[in-house]
Amino acid sequence: MRTKKDIFADEAISFTPQELIDFEHTIKDSIAEFLPFTSYSLFFPRQKTEEIPEPEFRKEDNELILPLVFQGQMLCYFIAKGVRLKAPSTAPKYIMALASSVLEKLALYKKAVTDPLTGLYSRNFFFSELEQAIDQVQSCIAAGSCRTSVEGRDADMTFSGTFGVLFLDLDTFQPINERYGYLTGDDILAEVGRLLNMVCPKYTTVSRFANDKFAFLVPDAKPHACFQLSEVIRSGLSKLSFTDEISNDTITVTGSLGYVCYPQGLEGAQFRRTPSEQARMLVRKARKGVGVAKDQGRNRVFGYADILSKGGRVLEILPMNRMIVSLGETAGAKVGQRFLVRTPKSGQIASKTITENERITGRYPAMYKGEVVLVEVQDDIAFAEVLHLGDASWTVDAGDRLKLIDGDESLFTDLEEATDESMPSTDTLTKLLRYSEFVSWFSKARLEPKTFGLSLIRILDQPGEDLDGYQDSMDQMALQVAKLARGVFGEASTGGRHGLNGMIFFTEDIDRETLNERTLEIEKFTKDTLGIRVAIGSSCYPFLNFDRADMLENCRKASEHALLLPEPCVAVFDSISLNLSADRRFMDGDIYGAIEEFKLALLDDENNLLARNSLGICYGQLGRFEESRHEFEAVVKVEKNDVLALYNLGWANHRLGDLKSAAASYRKCLKAEPGHVYSLMRLGSIEEHAKHLKKATNYYKKAAEQPGGERMVLRPLARVAYKQGDIEGTREYLHLALNADHNDHQAMHMLAKLYLDQGEDPQIAEVLARQSSALAPAKDAYWDLLVEALEAQGKAEEAAKVAARAAG
Repeated sequence: MRTKKDIFADEAISFTPQELIDFEHTIKDSIAEFLPFTSYSLFFPRQKTEEIPEPEFRKEDNELILPLVFQGQMLCYFIAKGVRLKAPSTAPKYIMALASSVLEKLALYKKAVTDPLTGLYSRNFFFSELEQAIDQVQSCIAAGSCRTSVEGRDADMTFSGTFGVLFLDLDTFQPINERYGYLTGDDILAEVGRLLNMVCPKYTTVSRFANDKFAFLVPDAKPHACFQLSEVIRSGLSKLSFTDEISNDTITVTGSLGYVCYPQGLEGAQFRRTPSEQARMLVRKARKGVGVAKDQGRNRVFGYADILSKGGRVLEILPMNRMIVSLGETAGAKVGQRFLVRTPKSGQIASKTITENERITGRYPAMYKGEVVLVEVQDDIAFAEVLHLGDASWTVDAGDRLKLIDGDESLFTDLEEATDESMPSTDTLTKLLRYSEFVSWFSKARLEPKTFGLSLIRILDQPGEDLDGYQDSMDQMALQVAKLARGVFGEASTGGRHGLNGMIFFTEDIDRETLNERTLEIEKFTKDTLGIRVAIGSSCYPFLNFDRADMLENCRKASEHALLLPEPCVAVFDSISLNLSADRRFMDGDIYGAIEEFKLALLDDENNLLARNSLGICYGQLGRFEESRHEFEAVVKVEKNDVLALYNLGWANHRLGDLKSAAASYRKCLKAEPGHVYSLMRLGSIEEHAKHLKKATNYYKKAAEQPGGERMVLRPLARVAYKQGDIEGTREYLHLALNADHNDHQAMHMLAKLYLDQGEDPQIAEVLARQSSALAPAKDAYWDLLVEALEAQGKAEEAAKVAARAAG
């Protein structure tokens, strides 16, 4: 007869005190299903007991002390107060057995989300946490601010509206499995798991993604923090060593890491994808960083944002000064971007043997061969052409590295103008210049005319499934569109190819209005007569304070603007184009650059309310609240029911301490949008600050009724409940707050303080105080509470060390 195996018999699943504290609210809810009580607490005995104690019912206090037992081990006591039992002599044992089943249920959950080999989280759990983090940031962005006032004008949540995703791939790990056996490989992976758990901060979600690959979710992390953690992991791995028992070989491991931040790592239409799709895109981008790290020698860290600027290399040399490079759309590459090409030896160690016993060493300088431009960009690769060579005898080779040119930092002069007055050679089929030749020609042609326009035409339609004929089909479409465009722009216009599906035209003596009319005409004709859909972005000189050289970049930005529009997808670089470009800068963390572009957008169109709103938010991010208020007031003056402006005007006044004006703005916002959850939250905080606790509670509860508001109000409701003397209500809300956000350090601090103030288990208070101090080390009150929790347990020496560290 087949026996049933106990799935917990291997003792691979157990509970630490910290985990029981993390699960405390779930334990309480589960026990409440079969045992009514008014309040409860957890108590961890200082000394481990070998024998399982009996449950005890204290009738005079209506208190039931339940030992929580899992797999024959007593973990802690669950003390339920306000209990009434009909059979006090027999019921406690049955209740204790039911409580043990609660732990088994939790153990099943833990087993489901844990990788059995490493003890890290599973891939599925990682994605669920990542999707939840994306949801949280999106809610924050939708509100117009990533900071939420909690009490008065100086207290804020520390949620920064960003997080990091790290990806680790062990280097050359498969040969270890093949040489020393998979069991040895598993032992190494288990040790790697222990290391990752040890070096990663408590609030990081660390998961075994697959085999020897690991993924990390780091809340509130910006690029620098991601790089630092990645370096800590990389350094820790390189220090691990293992000895093979059979061969006595020493085995070492290294790892390559990539990272990406959200929302900076996504752009444009990518934000319209579901959180699930965005999560997978982020992981793919982090893995791109890993790929570049391995390509550059392994055992290193590479951020996704750095791939475009310094992570590209030449893959293959083609005829006619063309090449394939390792940068595609997934790395942010775009047609027209220019790169300096350097030899791989740049910066590497140079050495030479002088005699048998003498060797001299140094480093190669940065040696740049020339400059290339991208002429066609695909998903993972791009085609480039040589623009300049520093030395005709020193050609570009496969393996050479690429460095993105920012602005006018090119090391090479423009190609010499042809001695005759003929145009550069054109593409035989389309009669368009190659893009590199167009750029060189344009650098001269732009200097003379008083006005000129550039128009970038992108073909949106794709050929059929016949991949063999793809190039020919695209060329034929380009030929047809080029003929039509030249007919509209006039024979005097000059055109060049811009990637496989695009072309760019230069037209002299044209203004913005005429340029817009002609591009609309081209879009309509291509659709009606050729059946081909196109998007056209244009720029016109002069425009604001932009110089002639800026027109090419402005044309590219207008093209991106056009791609976001419904048909007709036509845009001439204007205030809205500037707005979109500034939004991108803001998402990348370049707030000062965003401010300059928002100002230019307003200079072109002072009624661009979206730009003015965004400018106000930028000022607010920099703490310049007077300027922020001025911008929001200007928006409300034009559009009195602009919800974003009304809310942010209230926020600016709130930060300036003008609570009366702030409340008035929040109420106007609610009048325009009755369910505006953030306005309800802010009004609640104002009433709480004024000690109008019932009014504050009402606002918070109204906020909880709105989508997304349930999680936001928990800590504020806990704070109000505590001020009203409702201790159990306070505890309930704080546990719910931590369930909703495991990194809510303020909720941890409040709960730790509650345990100490109520004379309950100081060990739990210590654990919570340690977590809150680790999450927000700048908060002196958190360290003070940790010292108090340690002293309450008689740990005077440890308390003194903590106090000294806090003071330092």
